[in-house]
Amino acid sequence: YTETALANITTRVEAYVERLFVDYTGIEVKPGDHLVEIYSPDLLIAQQELLIALDSQGNAALVESAKRKLLLWGLTQAQVDELVHDKNVSDRITLFSPIHGTVTEKMVVQKQMVKPGEMLYRLANLESVWVYLDIYESELPWIQYGQMVETKSEAIPGQSFSGRVWFISPVLNEETRTVKVLLNINNTERKLK
Repeated sequence: YTETALANITTRVEAYVERLFVDYTGIEVKPGDHLVEIYSPDLLIAQQELLIALDSQGNAALVESAKRKLLLWGLTQAQVDELVHDKNVSDRITLFSPIHGTVTEKMVVQKQMVKPGEMLYRLANLESVWVYLDIYESELPWIQYGQMVETKSEAIPGQSFSGRVWFISPVLNEETRTVKVLLNINNTERKLK
């Protein structure tokens, strides 16, 4: 995976998983897609605190503090705005995908209790992939950062893939006398796995 295009979906409060919108690995999601619906007594109380602060009319700092608490606990700005507008507390909150990607790991099941920081899903954007090459130290003078490289895969005979050198490891493997070189390859057609 391209490490810069990974996302871990976690919950920031203790909660119970009420509904899974994504219930197996391999599903492709877009930003804003529903992933999971949770019930959290803490989020319920925090929503009520915001409505009480709004009703008090006069303490703008208290209102902002209550909004910030909800945002820090994982609600989106749209969810907070909807609460302020409708003044309707929801006992279930939906967590959304932050990126366009593929679900590569699913660690959650329906009716499960989850703790703050517990990972629910791992998403990876597979539109580009990293390929690691082992380059002999004697070949290093011909490798430069930013250089275009063509590679082939045994899984897809007759087709080559272009990539750019993104990183040259500063560490030499003493056993093989090779250095790891990282290529970034466009994979919009999802041919490389």
